[in-house]
Amino acid sequence: MLPPQLIGEALHVYACRWLPETAQRRITECSVFPTEQTKEKHQQVLEIIVSMIPSDRGSVSIGFLLRLLSEANFLGVSHSTKAELIKRAGRQLEETTVRDLLFPSHSSTDRHFYDIDLVGAVLESFLVQWRRQASPDDSESVRVIRKVAQLVDSYLQVVARDVNMPSLKIVTLAESLPGIARTEHDDLYKAINIYLKVKHLDLKEDKKECFCLGIQTC
Repeated sequence: MLPPQLIGEALHVYACRWLPETAQRRITECSVFPTEQTKEKHQQVLEIIVSMIPSDRGSVSIGFLLRLLSEANFLGVSHSTKAELIKRAGRQLEETTVRDLLFPSHSSTDRHFYDIDLVGAVLESFLVQWRRQASPDDSESVRVIRKVAQLVDSYLQVVARDVNMPSLKIVTLAESLPGIARTEHDDLYKAINIYLKVKHLDLKEDKKECFCLGIQTC
């Protein structure tokens, strides 16, 4: 029987050969939009690849999973395929980088560039699995959630520069993490500060802190 990592590597090579990274650009930036026939072919290729990924964690990299997820979202694959990718990506979220999470939005109604909703779906899947296994006395689970919190706050610092990003999406993603995830709020505060500058808003320091900490009474 072939090692899971070897199968995963073969699938990665196959995807690079037969699955163009069209999802890395917004629809409006694509000089040639794929025909329905081409799109359907790519859907089939992607769904076959996902079905062949070994169940073992780490058989494929989180970067590869997120690339497939971005393509799946762009191509409009079946709900089950997309859900499987979100679940798998959630299991390995702490291993990723901000760069891997910068999915461009392909919605015709969204004016903002980054698909923050897709990142939110992966984070939600991670949290479901983390809460199922977490224990207050488990130092490893605390380490993992804090690493993910740092990742999320760093991600927010990037998407906060998108002038069309709705503030509600920023706050929703920031507030989705449990209190134990952050020992301090400096990185989150920086993201909020970037967002306010991009929006040309001038809030007093106490209001910025309230926004940063997600305090609803402010």
